[in-house]
Order: sequence, then structure tokens, then C-alpha cells
Amino acid sequence: MSIISRLVGSLCLLLVVSLGLVAPGQASDVASSAGQAAAAKPKPNKWEAFSGPFFNDPHLAKGHFEIERRVIQTINNTPKGSSIRIAIYSFDRLPVAHALVAAHRRGVQVQMLLNDHWETPAMKVVRAEIGKNRKKNSFIYKCRQSCRGAANEFNNLHSKFYLFSQAGKSEDVLAVGSANMTRNAAVHQWNDLYFTDGDHDLFRQFVALFKDMSKDYDTRQEPWYFCGVPTGPGCDDVVDKHTAVAFPRVSRPQDDLVVTLLNRVQCLTPDPVTGKVKRTRVALSMHTMRGARGDYLAEAIRQKWVQGCDVRVTYGLIGYHTKGVIAAPTKRGRIPLRSTGMDYNLDDNFDLNNDGIDDLILDYYSHQKYLIVQGTFAGVPDTSMVLTGSVNWSSLSTANDEVWFTVKGAKVADKYLKNFDYQWNNTRNTRNAYTTTYANFRVRREVRRPDGSMRTVWRTVRRPVTTVEPDHYLPGPYWEAD
Repeated sequence: MSIISRLVGSLCLLLVVSLGLVAPGQASDVASSAGQAAAAKPKPNKWEAFSGPFFNDPHLAKGHFEIERRVIQTINNTPKGSSIRIAIYSFDRLPVAHALVAAHRRGVQVQMLLNDHWETPAMKVVRAEIGKNRKKNSFIYKCRQSCRGAANEFNNLHSKFYLFSQAGKSEDVLAVGSANMTRNAAVHQWNDLYFTDGDHDLFRQFVALFKDMSKDYDTRQEPWYFCGVPTGPGCDDVVDKHTAVAFPRVSRPQDDLVVTLLNRVQCLTPDPVTGKVKRTRVALSMHTMRGARGDYLAEAIRQKWVQGCDVRVTYGLIGYHTKGVIAAPTKRGRIPLRSTGMDYNLDDNFDLNNDGIDDLILDYYSHQKYLIVQGTFAGVPDTSMVLTGSVNWSSLSTANDEVWFTVKGAKVADKYLKNFDYQWNNTRNTRNAYTTTYANFRVRREVRRPDGSMRTVWRTVRRPVTTVEPDHYLPGPYWEAD
């Protein structure tokens, strides 16, 4: 018991005895009760929510669950009376499920929206605790095809955002990015998740979006645009710390948000004093680029290279035709391009063309969807901003539930750039996407010993090191079609 608690107990004792409210023989009982009351008072939780972006590394075991651990820690620090709302495409992590169950049992409101492509033990654990009735305070529910999009086989709930009304001493914690809560997301994918807190208006807008998604419409709803309290007359990613767009959103070359953003990037900016020209830097880490939308977005970012921007692009999967667009020669040469798609295992081949080549991404690939701009944007020099969220550069994304999210600021942009450079500069993480021949590298294989145990065998083989796919492709075991 603390000194303060003992003083409180002693003062209470003197008061009640002096007033004659208890006999002196009962004083010890009163003192004990006062001390217990003081000791029972809960201590304030000084835990503070995470801030900024976090990333996992699928190639290193210590980097597998970097994002998941932070989500679980945030869940574990939600107090009684607070709320948790999560909207994600895929969910199979039992550690997250158990953390949500524990939170609900201590009095936290837990609500979860998922896509309907999957049923997992983690979902069953949460459902057994809170049910699926959306009229109750807590529920886990799968939207039919999508939540705010038209109900058809092509549309999905593809957003990935996490809302915590309180976690420790932090209020209105928001996390947005590319990360689902799956083992695949942690072990086979590159992912990002950006945390922020204290923007109460922005948080309430995300809560309103979640509630609207939970209605599970059959027809396409209009997109939502919000940014908390705008700095000017309306939301503007040039000046506002955060901006968000909730899809579905009809997107064509003339009004696609990506095209609009890239059109505001000025590549070459002369210094008014020295006359020296500064190049704007653009870095894109994209999960998939494909289809008609992938083609015109590939051309839009290629034009930034043509105009003089310092552009680099990595991808997980790219359509054959889209690759031809982005890789078309220019006077500056081809746009710098690397692939995060890696296939090391010989025992999970998926040969579409019957040519002895494993055609699909099976082991490691980027699931990120972020774009970094550092330079002149909308006429403002020295701008640093990041676009993240769930929106792939593909046609199907525009009809899904998706979140487009921008973050302004050099500190955040530098952290994303560090992650990008880590992938770009390490041949374990990315490969030159213009490699047209095979390269020698080591692959692993599990071999059974005579006694039935397994051992890992490594050998050098000639394998394709980048992934360029036909536009109609089949999924592999680690490809979530997400």
C-alpha cells in the first residue's frame, strides 16, 4: 500500500472515531476497509499508442509480425467502456481473435467487418464471443460481396482500417494501410500500417464510415471525402495533414485520383537564387498493376519519369500489357523498375503454360499500395507526402470498399522511403524487373529422411526472378487475390 493510501486510511479512521460513528474496537475493521478501497482504485494506464508507419519484412523471421504485434498491443490497452472497430479483407490470426475476446470480456465494445470470401477458426472464436447481430453493441459480420458497393461477385470489402476510441492514455487511435490480420500478410507479404491518434474529427468520420459500411448495401454508394477539419474551404492534400477517400468511386483516365495526384507533381523546379534545378522524387510500391486501369496509371507514372522526376517503381504482380506500358523506352531510358515477386520453393510449382516454369507468385511479394512524393507538389516546393491505404492500381479496385489515405509531412515520408529503399537496394527483397533471362539463385526444398523427419536442402537452380503475368491468372497458395 502506498504512503498516500495509508494516510487516507488513517484520516478516515480518526474522523469516524472522533465523531462516534464506530466503537474504538471496530477501528481496525474501518482502517482495513479504507485501505482496501484505496488499493482497489485502478492505476491510470500510461501506455501510449503507436505513431507513424510500421512495416513487416517477409524475408526475415524477426520482421514477420511487426504490424500484428502493434495491433494486439493496442487492443490489449483498450479499457472498459472503449470501442474497437476493424474493417479488413482477411482475418485468420488467433492471437488477434483472443485479444479481441479478452477486450470484450473486460467491457470493450468490439465490432468487426470482413469480406465474405473466407471462413477461419479466428472468425469462429470471435463470433462465439460477440455474435454477428449488427443491432447489438458488439458483432463480427461479413459483408455480402462488398459493404457500400453493388452486390455482385466482383466486388469486395477490401479496406484495411482499425479504430480504437481509447488505448492507454491515447484517444481516438486510427490505423490505415495495406495490412490484413493473416499469417500470409505477415510471413509472405510486404505490408504497411500507419498509426495516428488525437484527431477527433477524423476519427469520428472513420467511425461514421464504418457504421455506413455495416448497413451492407446492395447498390453502389457515393464515395466519401473527408479530412477531419479542413485547413481551407475544403479537404486538400497539399495543406491538410490527412485526407481520405472511401470507395467505391467510378474512375476513368480523366478523373482517376491517381492521375489527378500525379498531374499535380512538378518534376523540375529551378532554385530562384542559384538557378539549380531540383528533381521531385517519386517512389511507388504497388501490390498489383493490371487491366485497363493498370495500363493508364502505368502510363501516368511513366510520364513523370519522362518529365524529369526521379521515379522508382516496385510491384508484386503486373499484367503483361501493363508491363509493356510502364517499361516502354524513353529518351531518359526506361523507368527504374523492380519486382518484389519471389519464388524459392520447388515443391509448390504452378505451371500455367506447361513449359516447366513456375508462373505465379508463391512465396514473397509486396502487398503495399503506397506512393511517396518529395518535391514540388501543386506548386509548393519541398512538399513531402505519402499516399497509402488499400487501393491497387487495377480496375476492380474502383468498385470495392477501399480507403485512399494521404499523409503530409517529411518525417512520415522519410520512414516510408526508408522502407522502400530497404526493399529496392537488397537483392534478397527485389529483382531487376527488366531481367529477361534466368538467374542463378538458391532455392530450398524439404526432404524427408529415412526416419520420417524432414530436413532442408538448398541448391542452386536457374529460375525466373521476376513475375510478369497473363491478365487472366490463377491463384497460388500464398496469393489471396487481394
